[in-house]
Amino acid sequence: MNKNWLFVWMVLGVLAGCGDNTAENVTTTNPVDTTGGAGVGLQGDRANPVLFENPYAQVPAQCYIETSRGTQNACQYCHTNAAYQQGLGNNNPQAGLEARIGNLQLEYAFAPYDTVMPLATINRWENTLKPENLRAVVAAMGIDTAAWDMRTYLRTDNWKAAYAQRPGDPKQWDAGVQSAFRLFPGLDPADLPAKADGFVRSQQAKNGFFSDAQGWITGWRAINFMPYGIFTPMTGSVSGIYIRLPETFMQREDGSFDLATYAQNLDLLEHAIQGRLLPNDSKTYLGKATSVAVEHGLYPLGTEFAHPLHYVDVRADGTDASISPFPGTRSQRVKEVRYMYKARDWQPSQFRPGEKSEGTGIYGNDAQGWVDNGAGWLLAGYIEDKNGALRPQTREEMAQCIGCHSGITRTEFPTFTSGTGNTVDSTWAMPRKFAGELGWQEMNYLLYKADRSTPETVTPGKAGQGDPLNRELGKGELRYFLETVVGASLYGDMPQAVEKVLGQHIRAANGYSADWPALDTTSADSFQQAQALRQTLMREFTAKGGHLETDGTIKGGLLYPPERDALAAAARYRQVVVSQRYTKGKDVFPETPVTFRHFRDPSEPLTRVDGTPYQTGEIVTERPIEQDNPASLTYRAGNSATQIDDSKPYPAGNYNPDYLPLLQFPLQYEPAPAPAGVIGRRPDWRDIPLTSLPLSLSGMLRLPNGQGFAVLEHDGGQFLVQSGRELHTHKGVKLLEVSEHYALLQHAASGHLEKLELGMHSPAATAVAAPLAVSADELAFVDLKAFRDNAAVDPYRLFDAVQPEAVVVSGKLSGYRLSPGADPALFVKAGLKTGDVLLAVNGVRLESEEQAVKLLEQYAGTIQLSLTLQRGKEEINVPVNFQEFELAANAVSG
Repeated sequence: MNKNWLFVWMVLGVLAGCGDNTAENVTTTNPVDTTGGAGVGLQGDRANPVLFENPYAQVPAQCYIETSRGTQNACQYCHTNAAYQQGLGNNNPQAGLEARIGNLQLEYAFAPYDTVMPLATINRWENTLKPENLRAVVAAMGIDTAAWDMRTYLRTDNWKAAYAQRPGDPKQWDAGVQSAFRLFPGLDPADLPAKADGFVRSQQAKNGFFSDAQGWITGWRAINFMPYGIFTPMTGSVSGIYIRLPETFMQREDGSFDLATYAQNLDLLEHAIQGRLLPNDSKTYLGKATSVAVEHGLYPLGTEFAHPLHYVDVRADGTDASISPFPGTRSQRVKEVRYMYKARDWQPSQFRPGEKSEGTGIYGNDAQGWVDNGAGWLLAGYIEDKNGALRPQTREEMAQCIGCHSGITRTEFPTFTSGTGNTVDSTWAMPRKFAGELGWQEMNYLLYKADRSTPETVTPGKAGQGDPLNRELGKGELRYFLETVVGASLYGDMPQAVEKVLGQHIRAANGYSADWPALDTTSADSFQQAQALRQTLMREFTAKGGHLETDGTIKGGLLYPPERDALAAAARYRQVVVSQRYTKGKDVFPETPVTFRHFRDPSEPLTRVDGTPYQTGEIVTERPIEQDNPASLTYRAGNSATQIDDSKPYPAGNYNPDYLPLLQFPLQYEPAPAPAGVIGRRPDWRDIPLTSLPLSLSGMLRLPNGQGFAVLEHDGGQFLVQSGRELHTHKGVKLLEVSEHYALLQHAASGHLEKLELGMHSPAATAVAAPLAVSADELAFVDLKAFRDNAAVDPYRLFDAVQPEAVVVSGKLSGYRLSPGADPALFVKAGLKTGDVLLAVNGVRLESEEQAVKLLEQYAGTIQLSLTLQRGKEEINVPVNFQEFELAANAVSG
């Protein structure tokens, strides 16, 4: 096998001289932070993980599951090479790219810290592996769990009481005094939820740096992202994520506060973390932070993250504060509040995989609940005590955090590190943030909308968002997850509620190759046959768009558990709370997940450490190790294969060493399935009738997979609508698809399809659009510089200025006829006239819709454009210089 002790150190964390528990200071200087020295005196010591109840707490329980002969590859979501290959804030490739690390998709290569240390191949996550043991412990405590009112428990706040114990100024990352809640994030839950733009505002001046009409700006901003199969409603835990940069990022160069400057800096950071920096993006942050470089895949010093981890309350969608003020099934009560602070510079490119030097123990402070992750960040965590109040976490509990949030480094004073191959600068959420405004709002788990009239045994609501496409794969994130994991989480488990959805839809009578089978555990062969068939059927299901509703949104039954199931999951977790057995696992199932049981071919069974083979159906509690040669570098390291076949890459097989957890930009979704009653392919567009609605199609911008924008005329005016969205003029009707010559509408109630064609009006669409009229006063106040800056963040803001209509000659695109957008003054200020035909941008002719989209993205935030227009019979060039507008605006304001 391909591993050695350097692999051991990098993946599991290094331990040498662990008996050294001397205290030392953590350096937390920040050249752009104005905290005035807060953090000086923050002290910890080193803890020897060998002395922990679980010496390898950085290896999560998910890493110990079986893969059902490779049909369930949950490994790829952490153990990948892609982020490293793209130089995106990661130096820990874990899928065979670096020989010293090995391939963690192919091997259970758990290795001890030393040849005399405890084995790492033993699964010590007892609560997850044997939930009956946890039940017995709680029963022995004399606790009747049946008497718990979990609904009331979830709706009882425990965050505010913890926040009240944080001393000092909430605007500073460090309270600056010795306290159990010293590093509790300075995010006041009384200020939540965030406003519509994602910024957290307070009505208390002490919580904010400056104010606007809506309140005091606290610096925190909510992040809405595509979740992994870790914290989702189906797993029983859901996240809120908030980011804050140091106050210099909120200031203009003269030191005055400015929300627009701060928003631009956050957008620049988003580009950097998501690998979307363009040549015309600023090389430094703006305003007073101009001395700070924008670095590919890295956060600036002083970045803060606050991460409340909530229970799941399926009635919570943010519309009823008596249930919960938070959307996305996020309960009032939190399980944990987590915090990250970027304290030191970390340059992953300076350390080759395998170069990590020996470390000592885990550096941190149990009384204050924080640890050093060894890769530039301080991590802090607060979790429920036995009574449900938040308390600081111990280093053994925090070791689980380092396992997922770390990286490789080599320092003068090395410390314990771990990490995965998928993170960007130790983070998970920001890389998967939805681009633009959709991603700057409270985490809402795909725009969840609760249906409070439903009984507690059925799907409690629906998603308002589709399945976003992965940047590299071109497939929906959920689709790909279902196809490769064939489960609802990284455990590969399939809750009964999801089984029910799949069983109802996947039937031979519905055009599938077979009915969805139950897992037959009577023999290894029957189990593996059933699992292989499930993978085949799952891929048929997603290929048909079966995981989507007819409007393109994700089926609620795949995301949101019935209330009864959610409350039962909360009660199981509460057993961990009252027993305080967090070090034995936080994920508790009704019974041992089948993925922890042995169903390998009896002729090639998995064995225990002592060589005893497992029998069919037995729980796998430990894995074999190398014992042949005590002098070997891999002596006593795990040596069993995952059974994922690297000779069969996805999609033919299930192996993918290069999974990149980033979304396409601009954001695109899996296309909606054929409407109900439509068998096979959708009817030819020519056979779909023209709409009877009083609408006309005056322009379109087409994107791949039927996505795009349409300019519709109604009742004398025009409006822009995006595919997948409901028409504000006609409830229950949405724009389903945008194609080269037509736009497709769908009636939600019936699934009935109608079309709109360019140049063709429906019988009822007789009104004429109002003429363009813009006064000189309006033009004087137009800020094209601000418009350009906004368009750099969200290219589709260009539609505020202009509505394009494709001009097709002899079947070929020749340009776009331009008319004013939502803000006609912008159109006029740019020197455009109604009826202009845009032929080229900066000399590049527009010859296809795809090329137009690329130019839109490329030049959205540029300083100067040269537009080639056909105006009447003349072809003219119109320069648009945003820099001149900026200078002119400055001159006027000065």
